[in-house]
Amino acid sequence: MSQDFSRLWSPRGVAVLGASGRESSLGQAPVRYLDRNGYQGAIYPINPGYEEILGYPCYPSVSACPGPVDLALVMVSAEKVPQALEDCAAKGIRFAVILASGFAESGKEGAQRQAEMIAQAAARGLTLIGPNCIGLVNPHVSLVAGFSPLFAKAEFQAGEIGLVTQSGALGYGIVSLALERGLHFSRVINTGNEASLISADVVEDLLLDDVTRVVLVYNEELRSPRRWIDLARLSLERGKPIIMLKVGRSEAGARAAASHTAALAGDDRILDAAFRQLGIIRAQDIDELLDLASAFRQPRLPRGNRVGVLTTSGGAGIMAADGCSAWGLTLPELTGETRTVLERHIPSFGSAFNPVDVTAQVIADREVFRSCLRQMAQDGGLDAIIVSFCVLTGESADRTVQDVLAVAAQTDKPVLISKTGADSLAPQARRDLLTGGIPVFDTPVQVARALGALLRFRQAAGRSGAVAALSAYARETGQNGPASEGFPQPGTTLSERETKTLLAAHGLPVTREILATSAGEAVKAAESIGYPVVLKIESSDILHKTEAGGVVLGLSSAAAVRAAYSRITDSARAYHPSIHIRGVLVQEQVQGGVEALVGVVPSSFGPVLTVGCGGVMVEVMRDVAMRLLPIDQAEAAAMIDELRMAPLLRGVRGRPVADEEALVKTLFMVSSLTDRFPGRWELDLNPVVVLPRGQGVRVVDALLITHQTAGGAH
Repeated sequence: MSQDFSRLWSPRGVAVLGASGRESSLGQAPVRYLDRNGYQGAIYPINPGYEEILGYPCYPSVSACPGPVDLALVMVSAEKVPQALEDCAAKGIRFAVILASGFAESGKEGAQRQAEMIAQAAARGLTLIGPNCIGLVNPHVSLVAGFSPLFAKAEFQAGEIGLVTQSGALGYGIVSLALERGLHFSRVINTGNEASLISADVVEDLLLDDVTRVVLVYNEELRSPRRWIDLARLSLERGKPIIMLKVGRSEAGARAAASHTAALAGDDRILDAAFRQLGIIRAQDIDELLDLASAFRQPRLPRGNRVGVLTTSGGAGIMAADGCSAWGLTLPELTGETRTVLERHIPSFGSAFNPVDVTAQVIADREVFRSCLRQMAQDGGLDAIIVSFCVLTGESADRTVQDVLAVAAQTDKPVLISKTGADSLAPQARRDLLTGGIPVFDTPVQVARALGALLRFRQAAGRSGAVAALSAYARETGQNGPASEGFPQPGTTLSERETKTLLAAHGLPVTREILATSAGEAVKAAESIGYPVVLKIESSDILHKTEAGGVVLGLSSAAAVRAAYSRITDSARAYHPSIHIRGVLVQEQVQGGVEALVGVVPSSFGPVLTVGCGGVMVEVMRDVAMRLLPIDQAEAAAMIDELRMAPLLRGVRGRPVADEEALVKTLFMVSSLTDRFPGRWELDLNPVVVLPRGQGVRVVDALLITHQTAGGAH
């Protein structure tokens, strides 16, 4: 831990700078909310214009406060903030919440003001929360420090969910929806512009505390992305999931034009891939964020993907089955004692198959539901149970809920409920289930999605060693270091031949080729290699040779080679009049096989490996898998498993089985390059032809671009 936040969450005293005695004013709100929620520390309104506010003595300055102050709520306007911070520092205050706007979010002048404030705070040992934020809440000590209108109405109960939100209004709107669902918080903080304290700082603290079980994050700009790799490691070690609603679909930027790999690996796709690899769960909207928070409140994780569905409605069972399929869950056939018990209890118009439909019989015969659920919970062939109700009411609903609670208490499997029907039909049911630690969802699809997230976190925990290795790599290496010996300087684009020379030196299998500077030399090279051959323009000024007419395939004679030599050099000069042509590559033509793309792009998380469908269809198919580097061979194999093109490698419809093992080895060897050359560079191998089993692979075309260093990559 780089910083102790105990006095932020449990301050001995809170000073409200700019407090006001005017009824319903913004300056009075924090004093009122601290008082209303029962904060037990000292409350110090600060304003020389008042003697008291809401019954609390009002002090002319922070220095006049008679006791210790650990947290300052700075309510003054932006231009008065510097003096307020000087006063706070003189009093020994460590944390200041800057609630004012008018900083970086307001334009160039505001950004300059914010930069000056950051420098001032750093020099004075102050940690700033905000600016442009609403405040924070710690229900465990009745601390409600800020000015959201929610604070006037909400009843905060101590819970186990932490929320870190960049947006104040939206963030506390999320809190209000969570409270309505019966979800309660350990900590809530709005980080605003994140001038000093950033989301990652707070997430680290929540992962290490003793009261938070689930960490929710609403984020608009992911600061210090590489640090989130270490937070993911900590999340898996502590068994506390990070669930993030990351908004804003960033453009890949100008570099997308540099290579096929970069065009495919846009920022948001990299973020998705990184989160999956690290075990950070990404929610797509507020409903999903809260659904997942509810699911993870209960501590049980499924051991595998085998789900038993018990429902009172055939339709709900079908929806649950569809939802499970979409999220990587299976509904296995029930056999043995489970099948026997189910068939004995379920009426003929029900179903003892999975999903199990006990029908509305539960209303008339409580024993049917209870016996079936108990048997499914005891079945060693199931890893989790989904119970789906539809329109249960009255006393039967209450009885059924009590049966669910009783069975869930006797199993180590997660039991999740979908209750499709208005709460008014069974007013106590949802509350009783939540109180008993059973997550409740409105639809079968929602419950399947939540269970899928529980499984993904369990699977990520099983890969914790790999995540720890990524974390160590992120700490030990940087993308901004000096250029490695034997590697081109930043800002360099290598030609195909130069790139392949470097790859071959590190063991990667490239095509046989010879550089020719005349048509005659090209013919001699072709005869040396053996027909058929390919001719390609050799120039680092043209990244995509096909577009420039700089490639001719299938040349089988000296005359064809001579004609092709002239044609591609003329085409290249027409495409790029100032081009520097080094010659023409005469290259073996690789016959057969499956075309793949393998590439590396730099990202704010570190180097990212991409593999997918290659050749001319690469950007049409957009069939890719991505991983943060480095990876091992097992992870490389898992990447291939994700691809839609995988059946092509495995001999679909009578095609030859490709050398998948050689492709896995190639991915691992490309990954190893990042250990040797830790700078920011982009590698595009397209196509990589995967030949029939036992014949290996060939890198047919290659491009390497080294990037200038980028500040903030760590």
